[in-house]
Amino acid sequence: MKKILVIGASGFVGRNLTKQLIADGYSVRCLARTPDKIRALATAGCEVVQGDVSDLASLQKATLSVDAVCISIQTAGTQSAHQGTKDFMDVEIAGLQNILGACQQNKVNRVIYISFLGTSPDAKSSWIRGRWKGEQLLLKSGLNATIIRPGMIVGIGGQGFNAVLSNAKKGTAMVMGNGKQRFRCIAISDLVYYLTGILNEPKAFGQAYDVGGDELYNMDQMIDIVANILKNPHPKKFHLPMGGIRALSFILEPMMKMQKGALKGLIDSMETELIGVDPKAITKILPRTLLSFEQAAEKAIESTQ
Repeated sequence: MKKILVIGASGFVGRNLTKQLIADGYSVRCLARTPDKIRALATAGCEVVQGDVSDLASLQKATLSVDAVCISIQTAGTQSAHQGTKDFMDVEIAGLQNILGACQQNKVNRVIYISFLGTSPDAKSSWIRGRWKGEQLLLKSGLNATIIRPGMIVGIGGQGFNAVLSNAKKGTAMVMGNGKQRFRCIAISDLVYYLTGILNEPKAFGQAYDVGGDELYNMDQMIDIVANILKNPHPKKFHLPMGGIRALSFILEPMMKMQKGALKGLIDSMETELIGVDPKAITKILPRTLLSFEQAAEKAIESTQ
């Protein structure tokens, strides 16, 4: 692989992946709805093209003369101009179909999709069901697709870890749900290692990999671990009931500028443990000693000092 298209480079994972691909000597093109948001990546040597996964024509242009596509999209966030009245996962699935169509037209055979742990066709959360559907769409596309499923990604900029860090600095932590949902965690550096490592690995074609360490922590535990790193007392935990927020999601979503259905999907996902099944499978082709949650958190916090 010589030239890689990263879709979602303005996000936490996509940005870190793009930086590493450039450092590894790849030619990198990034698709962005707002190119100014990734001006730093352009300065670092990335080619930036304007486009959106909902715009097939822009994807057809972006996939010209590339060897692989890495997809790191997050439709639960800011509303897309192409959303209309569609549910947020309908927007994502339609976007994936456009990406596949553009790849097939331009004969780009290698596709990597960053999903998350716990995807299932019968999950309560529309987000988790939709991600499973997206994974199946890619795996059955006829392309050389690989799915990477991380849980809690530990690093500054990751929404989950940012919430843990913010709560660990307070006297009282505000935790969504009962705080008992368990997560398998992975440092952003370890995740990027896997993403770059499988690019040229034929054994990964047609495979989906759960990735992360052996430790399983809930939100309350992670907050206390990070508080220890900060040398802060463990905060008191106030758990926000999901029922009330879920009932008001249709009102809160437009106020928070979230896609239709996104808040309810996220809330429902908090009742599913993001631990996966077999995080060791990928080590057969990419052996690596992963950072523990505590080590990854320490590294993230040190990067801010």
